[in-house]
Amino acid sequence: MVLLNVLVYSGPGIGPNAYAYLIRTLRQFLSHRYAIIPVEPETLRKEPWESKAAMLVMPGGRDLPYVASMNGEINRRIKAWVQSGGRYLGFCAGGYYGSGRCEFEPGTAMEVVGDRELALFPGTCLGCAYPGYNYKTEDGARAAEVAVDRSAFGISQSTWKDDPDRVRIYYNGGGYFLTDEFLGKQSAEGSEVAVLVRYASDVSDPRDRSKRVASAPAIISCKVGSGMAVLSGLHPEYAWDFLAPSSYTQPYNQQLVQLLRSHDAYRRRLLGAIFAHMRIDVDPDALLDEVASEHSMRIPTATPTFIAPARVSGVAPVATTMYALNSAATTRGEIKVACVSDMVLQDAEDIHITNACPGDGSRRVSREYQQAVFAPLSPSAAAMRDSAQLVDGGKVDRSHSMLVLCTQDTLPDTKETPRFDMKLAIKYMQEVKAHTASSWLMYSDTTGSTQTFLEKNSRLQALLPNGTVNVATIQLAGRGRGRNAWVSPVGCLQFTMLLRHPHLKQAPVVMLQYLIALSVVEAIKALPGYEGIPLRLKWPNDLYAALPPSDTSADSSDGSDGSEASFVKIGGVLVSSSFKANEFTLLLGCGVNVANPLPTTSINKLIHQHNLRTGAKLAPISMERALALITAKFEEFYRQFLLHGFEPFLKRYYGNWLHTGQTVTLVDQGRERAKIIGLCPTAGLLQVRSIDNPGRTYNLQPDGNSFDMLQGLISRKA
Repeated sequence: MVLLNVLVYSGPGIGPNAYAYLIRTLRQFLSHRYAIIPVEPETLRKEPWESKAAMLVMPGGRDLPYVASMNGEINRRIKAWVQSGGRYLGFCAGGYYGSGRCEFEPGTAMEVVGDRELALFPGTCLGCAYPGYNYKTEDGARAAEVAVDRSAFGISQSTWKDDPDRVRIYYNGGGYFLTDEFLGKQSAEGSEVAVLVRYASDVSDPRDRSKRVASAPAIISCKVGSGMAVLSGLHPEYAWDFLAPSSYTQPYNQQLVQLLRSHDAYRRRLLGAIFAHMRIDVDPDALLDEVASEHSMRIPTATPTFIAPARVSGVAPVATTMYALNSAATTRGEIKVACVSDMVLQDAEDIHITNACPGDGSRRVSREYQQAVFAPLSPSAAAMRDSAQLVDGGKVDRSHSMLVLCTQDTLPDTKETPRFDMKLAIKYMQEVKAHTASSWLMYSDTTGSTQTFLEKNSRLQALLPNGTVNVATIQLAGRGRGRNAWVSPVGCLQFTMLLRHPHLKQAPVVMLQYLIALSVVEAIKALPGYEGIPLRLKWPNDLYAALPPSDTSADSSDGSDGSEASFVKIGGVLVSSSFKANEFTLLLGCGVNVANPLPTTSINKLIHQHNLRTGAKLAPISMERALALITAKFEEFYRQFLLHGFEPFLKRYYGNWLHTGQTVTLVDQGRERAKIIGLCPTAGLLQVRSIDNPGRTYNLQPDGNSFDMLQGLISRKA
């Protein structure tokens, strides 16, 4: 089974800064491969998160609220999951919480002392390692010098390059771990605790500050059944450019930011080594030396959104849309750049609308104007926005975006949009016969979310022509079903199509999610020679691929021996809607792995495997061509759907789905077992027949959880 989710506790007790910085760091290191998903205690209590989770991360904050929120059932599930192969990573308060006993500032007004139920490390975490901690200031912070035991990580020594054995890591309030080895005791049978990092300078004993303690364990790794817990008293997830030098006024921390900056590449490789030790795949780009030269996090920022007519013919419709968009931007902006009239459409965001600069070889947007609109936020503000949390009680800055109006003569070339060729995409769109779907093409190299941008900016949405498609190469906050994030590495085609759908009895709006998912699969299989590409549909809105038995490229942590074909997710559909004046306004969001082999597989990898098995010489499919094929196939299907509904597509849908003859459990019917028999073509519900009572059928709704759609189903009797 491919494990895609890195869960980050976001409930009571988290430190807002610690949480925000952690989210940004995890995205830098892991978002090429994993979805970084915040989880509340109720999610951990009620949903089947275990089956898709690669790691659970507990941020810094306060340990006691963690105890109050998670003691009992949640801790029992976490521990059972770790014992069966899960990975737990706890920073600072998360390290205290994962220990068998927490002793924090004993004998002081801040004292927190007691046994801990989770106890992934059976011993005590004792802190603070250094005196001076204060909940309201940064007085306890240090650029702690630590000694790294590289041999304890069990990874390639080349990971470390020529890094020194001693490095500086951010510390504020963490403890040290009283391991048997540190205490000079004989370890209990079956106990496997390794010290990865020690405090290099002496710390003091919180029980008696006059006593110095040498070589205290700062980061430990604990084998827990088949799984692992790594607990840290340090904050290696903190980068120097998160921090404000003015916050550090004590004699021992005035040089904190400067020290951390000089050791940032070492810090990142230490953090990368921790992930590698935990068998978590790391983006190699996060470990490069040159990242430290300017900003340790290389924070990605949004880029302009170019919009151009794609399938529209005739001057009048193009001119009408261009005029409407230009006229909507009635507020003059504050950006002063030569030869640019900064006009802003005030919507949920401030949308700067400009016309593409003409001329051969010219940039369509001047660098100065682009840099002014997308002026980088401070690291704290950027982290706050990305994590949807307040930092130090601050407010989230108002977002800025840019819409660049292009004709087909002023489209950007690949020097300006190197990862997507708008000219080529429009060429493919005009070759396939369609009119409405992809009538206009919007493209951003980097955006928050193609769907959220259209959804929240309702004034802009109302001005866009029916069939407009919004495409992006990178989404900073891609959305999946429920609370799921959508992992969107380069090579994933992600787009949202605006569709205005009339309220028709014969064409129920609920069926459009199935229609667009079917369009993706059929668009590829309709190409001559590509009929055997193993694309599948999973109800209600996921796209899957069948991996051949010999393929071992995907994560095989389910323990399978590869003797049978397995299925992995390569895409999904997300539909949002509003209704007014007898018409639905739909945003049909779709993400599908076209060219990226991670985190699961992709269409082009499936084509390559098909060629190897069969001797065929099928060409890979470009992002631009895939977009044209999918949207054209959707229009072909949609025209028939308007007249006849979904009934004509049922046979084709069943031919592509995974559920023929599948057995499910009806959780609200006494866990009655039932067999899937089909799809209701008007309501979109899943139809099943009871195994014990064949005369009894049910129509099923999705179960509403965010992790495993068919783990259980909410049923209602037909």
